[in-house]
Parts: sequence; structure tokens; C-alpha cells
Amino acid sequence: MKHLFFTSVFALFIATNFFAQTPPIPPTTPKTTSTVSITKGTSYSLTFDTDDANDNSSVSIKRNNNVYKFNSKFHESKTTAIKQLLIDKLGKENLKISGKVYQWIKNENGEKVFDCKLTEDSLKMYVDKEYTNKDFINMIDDFGIILKDTISGSDSREEETKRAESELKSAEIELARAKKALEKAKRKVNN
Repeated sequence: MKHLFFTSVFALFIATNFFAQTPPIPPTTPKTTSTVSITKGTSYSLTFDTDDANDNSSVSIKRNNNVYKFNSKFHESKTTAIKQLLIDKLGKENLKISGKVYQWIKNENGEKVFDCKLTEDSLKMYVDKEYTNKDFINMIDDFGIILKDTISGSDSREEETKRAESELKSAEIELARAKKALEKAKRKVNN
């Protein structure tokens, strides 16, 4: 009988933890309202609206097995910093400058495999994953996060650390509750 009772308590503990919801994570910047929509883990978009027009921006990233797309709009005051990041990462090879528009294009076997276009207030990047090597895809994926952070004024690593800390705290609370429930159950069995 004791084994059945302990097995039931343990099963209840596992079920509770499995179906438990984590508490919502507050926005990282109090002055920013962000909207995030995630579909199958392959794409998301962020909109940062503030009272200051210089901080308003939007970023959309789409990833799947075939393509990587990065689209963003931002205040023109951020253009210089973004342009410098692009030149540092992509170099001047395959760069075409037309007025204030900077565009990197790479073609292979007549197919466009990479296109990155920077204007005064927008950045669009496209990678055809079928014709590009994995190292380049990984570099662009990581670089997209840096660009998103620069455009939005956020810090993805800090956000991920806060999210992990929140999940750890929730797990510790659930574990403490389960231990109390187990001790209470043991006392009932022994009485």
C-alpha cells in the first residue's frame, strides 16, 4: 500500500511539473512595447514603439530550410551604425553603392544566393540556403541577432539569461512544493 501511495504522489509531482506554466517574462525595456509572434520557431517579428521617434523600429526574421530573410525599419539616426556593422562583417566585395543605398549581392550559377540592401531607414537581407554553405548561413543567422539588437536597442544574451533565470526560479519553487507534498504524504502514511 505504501508503494502505491508513493508511486501516486510521484506521478502527481511529475504531471504537475510537466503541465506547469512558466510565469510571463516582463518586457526588457520599460519604455518599449514589443509585439512578438512566433510560428513553428522559424520566424518572428518585433515592433518597438516608443514616445521617441528615434527609438521606433521593427524587425522581422524568417528562417526555414530554404531561405533566411531579415527585414527591418528604423529611424535614420541608426543607419551609420548599421552600415558600419555591415561593412565590417560583409566587407566591400560584392558591394554596390548607389547614392545612400548600399547593396551586397552574391550570385552563383546564375542564381541569387545573397542579397543585402541598406537604405536610410531600412535593411533587407535574403539568403538562399540551398546554394549557400552552412558556415555562411550560421554567420548570417548570428549576425541577424546582432543587427536586431542594434536596431531595437535590446540585448538578446541578457534577455536569454533573464529567461533562463526565471525558468530556474520557477523550477526551484515547484521542487520545494513537491518536497513539502512528499513530506506531508509520508507523515500521513506513518500516522
